[in-house]
Order: sequence, then structure tokens, then C-alpha cells
Amino acid sequence: MSSYQIGVLTVSDTCARGEATDQSGPEIISMIKSHYKALMGKSGENITINTTYKVVPDEVEHIQSLVVQWVHQGYKLILTTGGTGFTPRDVTPEAIKPLIEKRCKGIEIAMLKTSLDVTPHAMLSRPVAGIKSNTLIVTLPGSVKAVRENLAAILPAVPHAIGLINSAPKASTTSEHRSKDYSSNSNSTVTSISSDGCRGHHGHSHSHNHSHQEEKPHSCGDGVHRKRVSPYPMINVDDAIDIILKQCDLLDIGTEMKPITEALGRLLAEDIHSVEPFPPFRASIKDGYAVRSKDGVGKYKILGDSLAGSSSYDPQLLAAQDPKEKYCVVITTGAKIPDEFDAVVMVENTELIADEKDHVSILSSVAVGEDIRPVGSDIPAQSLVLKKGAKIGCAEVGLLATLGLVQVSVHKLPSVSIISTGDELVDYQTKQIPSGMIRDSNSPTLASIIQELNSHFGECASRENIHLHGIVKDKVEDLERVFKDAAARSDIIITSGGVSMGQLDLVKPLLEKMGKLQFGRVNMKPGKPLTFSTITTASDSTANKNKTTLVFSLPGNPVSTVVTFYLFVVPALRKLSGFSNYNLPMVEVKLNDRLRLDPERPEYHRVTIEWDFNQHCFISTSTGSQASCRLLSLKNANALLLLPKSEGYQEKGSMVKAIVIGPLHN
Repeated sequence: MSSYQIGVLTVSDTCARGEATDQSGPEIISMIKSHYKALMGKSGENITINTTYKVVPDEVEHIQSLVVQWVHQGYKLILTTGGTGFTPRDVTPEAIKPLIEKRCKGIEIAMLKTSLDVTPHAMLSRPVAGIKSNTLIVTLPGSVKAVRENLAAILPAVPHAIGLINSAPKASTTSEHRSKDYSSNSNSTVTSISSDGCRGHHGHSHSHNHSHQEEKPHSCGDGVHRKRVSPYPMINVDDAIDIILKQCDLLDIGTEMKPITEALGRLLAEDIHSVEPFPPFRASIKDGYAVRSKDGVGKYKILGDSLAGSSSYDPQLLAAQDPKEKYCVVITTGAKIPDEFDAVVMVENTELIADEKDHVSILSSVAVGEDIRPVGSDIPAQSLVLKKGAKIGCAEVGLLATLGLVQVSVHKLPSVSIISTGDELVDYQTKQIPSGMIRDSNSPTLASIIQELNSHFGECASRENIHLHGIVKDKVEDLERVFKDAAARSDIIITSGGVSMGQLDLVKPLLEKMGKLQFGRVNMKPGKPLTFSTITTASDSTANKNKTTLVFSLPGNPVSTVVTFYLFVVPALRKLSGFSNYNLPMVEVKLNDRLRLDPERPEYHRVTIEWDFNQHCFISTSTGSQASCRLLSLKNANALLLLPKSEGYQEKGSMVKAIVIGPLHN
């Protein structure tokens, strides 16, 4: 099943500012959803249509930036709405015309003719249609009625036009040249429509076909009869993540009780309800005097005080006083309000009376309940305070303490084994390195990333159960022994190296022997050789069920190791530790560099991002050369740009999605 991307761009100052609700953009999406696949006929049966919807102001730069970005990402069709009239702010045609390589006058005429049949005012519209690269771009009017009329007129020919633009084999046949009638009774539906055009982190469709042809890989250590072409199908990033997340369901990590002071960053495994109300008594919001609101202003006799945690006031004292006088009690913030009083006058609205220490002058009247927190106003009794799955932060620890909870049930954290493979490796602590050898940087790097993830994004792996197995040489028996040991003690095994096409790359065939290899290559840069497997060990006699271990075999180049860890290992760690959102945060950034694109694979480009208060957006700065062996490209990197597979460049100033992998810089 292939993916088919359509961009819908509303151009409107008022909608961009949130002062008006866009109706035309959603109408375009609705029409595409209702009719587009039906118009494609049989050729649309195996196509998933994804629609990206954005709103920008009437600014040429904003319009062009997004359109160019979508073209570079391989969108088949871009439909704009708005900004095609005669007012000074109507600049959509001026933004689109310079981008177009081939003008499509027929589409423009069809739209004008349709509108002119309805109203002569249609001559005031300035539609533009044309082709850039392999993308058809059409500007529609701004009103919902005009959008409906114009899109209905051109839609029957659009699938055929896109087929011609993209050189579809059937696009030039006689039958395909017969336009289909536009039918309002179509029952076809469009799947995967989203507000940002992506699912998960990566902006790719999640309608996948996993029926890959399997080939037998080379046997372990056979340097003569190895295949010169990888026998493993290359799948896309989102397919790979889907496979990983499904395999996570085979693991039962469980829950555990933790003291609340040790639960920071953990995910609750149960709902938390309050037993008592909070505050448990009427409490003063201000320092001042507790009064009876009906007494108003005047001279008050002080009957004592009610301080936070203590009180000298005796309720019987009030009963013995002259009912014609006015009485009050000194009160402090957070202190209990005596039952006989119904309001608080803050100290700023009072004056002391000379030589009368037991009297005070109240200068302003107050309403019933003024500056008083009622019982349960913060937390009612028996109320849901924290939901299952909530991450425990500092505030949550305080809440739990307020409720009197000493321990809470949290999701257990997965245990992790880290293994570096390769005959060329020596321990990173080695002072004198023999010729032809290099220090192992991957093991300490991966262990540190896990600690950093726990600190910045919530606990997702056990700090106490990160097992560093060190370096394993390229020998099948050594690898098999360490894999068995790691599978017995860990939920996740992370290896680096030994997954490419070299004579001593033994990990893939060994994992096929020991377990099940789920996939062996991913269409991405860097990290193509990434391999994911599962190992099932004998049943535990106490639990009477098999144990599944997830095995992530990362490429050996340090940059590839780190990038694939963030993209594939992190979602598994987060799912197993109880997170409902398995992905790291994603933001949209403005490029501060002109970046060359890769024509064969989407790329995850290392950058530093920071907020620019003048431009009101995140700005990304490349870390330099992106060679997979160049560790310096990770220095100061706190994000990965999602660059599409394409010829040419991603231009400076264009907007691109980025996965946040570290703290933001100020």
C-alpha cells in the first residue's frame, strides 16, 4: 500500500491570528475525504491518502515557505484557499506564480468558467494552477461556497493530472483519459487525515504492507559464500516503530510500590483518590481579622487569635460578651477560621487604636466568605486527584504527601543490557591503544543517554539495572553466550556493531538462529542496517510463561548508534515503563542553514535548536558535517531534523519538524 500526500493551505490573516474560524480548509478536506479515492477508480484501492492542513497569514514568505517545504516532501497535490482577490492583502497568486515551473491554464479556466456561470463577480478572482517538480498546485477562492464550486469542477481531472505528472504507467491510456463524473454519493473514505500531516514522530503514513519476501541470509562467519546484496527488505521508519511497539506487548514488566520521595519521574500504575477534603477546615487566605460580615465597619474588640497551627481563642468567650458590640479574632494566612465568624478583613484595611491593645478599627466591610478557603475547595473528599499513567513530578509528590500517601504503585522500569561488538574495540579507559584498534565509545554513550532521558523526559529505564557487558569479539560462540546471559537478566538488549555486510558482521544471522529477526534494514540516514529481533527463553517455573527479550542491534558508527537509539529504542522504553505517549517531543523549527537533501533516504540531521524571541519560533543550526562516523555532529545537538528524501536542498528559512532529544538552549 502506497502513501499519497495532499496539502491544504488556508491563507488568512484573521484565521492565522485566531480571530476567525476557518471553514474553507476543512471543506476541502471533507470533499477529498468523500470523493477523491472514488475518482481514482481501481488505481486508488491500494493508496492511503494523508492530508496535511495548515493556516498561514497573507504573507508571501509564509505561503512560499510552506509550499516549498511540501513540494520537497513529495506532496502530490497542494490546494490553497484564500488571498486570490483584489485587496492589497490578497497575495496568494504572487506567492505561487514564481514557484511554478509549468502553468496549467486549463484548470484556471475551468474554475473561472464555473464561477462565472454563478456570478459575474467571479471575474474578480485570480486563480493560479501549475506544476512544481512532481506536485500539482491549485489556488482556490476563500469563501466556502466558491471552494465547493471550484473544487467540484476540477476534482474529476485531478487524479489523472497527478498520474501524468508522476508518469504513472496507466495515466496515458485511453480509458484513463475519460474523466469520471463528480459524484456526491461516493462512499469512499480517506484515512489518516491529521492536523499536522504526521503520525508519531516521522510524518510518514502508517498504512503498511508487511508481506516482505524473505530470503535466507548468509551463514555465520562464512566469508566465501556471503551474499553481496542484503537479503533483508528495507522498511520505512514508521513501519519499524509499529513492529517494535507491537512486540512490546509480549513483555509484562509489572508494577511495584515506591516511596513517594523515590517516585519522581515514574508513571502511576493506579488512580489516586482523596480520602479527606483539603483544606480540611475553613482556612484564611490573608493575614488580618476574622469577623462577622454583618457587623460592618467600626470598632472591634479582639477576643484572641487563631494562628496557623495554634489558637488562643475560646468560643465560650464570645457567648459571654455584650451582643451589641463588635468582636473579631486575629487570624494568619492558612489558619482555621473559628466557627462563629464568616469573613476575613485583611490587615491593610484596619487600624490599631492607641492605648487600646484589645481593640482594632475595621475600615471596610466584607461579604460572607471573603478571603476564606472553604472545606475541600482545593481537593474534595473522594475525588480523583491523579489518573493512572500520570507522570510524577515535584508537584505530584507534594500532592501525594498532602493526601497522606507514603507509597504509591508505579510501573516497573525495563532492565537493559548494553553490548559492544567488534574485534577492533578496546575498553574506553585504555591509555595506550594498539595499532588498528579504537576505544569503545558506544557503551558509555548509550548508558549516559538512558540516564539523561530519565532526567529530562521521565524515568523510562531502571538506573540500577543497566548492565554493561563490555566488548564482545566477533566470534559466534562468544556472542551467543553473552546474548543468552543478557536475555536471561534483561528486558531489552542493545548491541552496537556487527549488523552490516562485512565478513565479521555476525549479529543478524545469529539472532535469526536464537530468536526471531523482525526486520533487518530501515530506509533512513544514518542507521540503515538497524536490526530488531526478539529472543524467547524457557518458561519461568514460578510464572509458568515464556520470557521475551527485545534486541536492538544498532549500527556500529557512533552517530548511527545514537540516532537509531532515539528513534527506535526510546519508544520501546517509554511504552514498557507506562508512558501513553511513546515519542519524544516534536517541534517545528526554522532552518538557519541551507541543507542538502539525500535523494535516496530521509535523513535525521543533527541540530541545535533555540527559541528566537524576535522571530517567535524555534531556530535550528546544523552541527556541521553529518557523516555517520563523525561524533562531533552530536556535540551540542538537542534535536533531529526530519529531512525528506528528495533531490536538491532544504532552503534556509523553511520550516521543518524536529524531534527534541535534549534540553533547549537559551
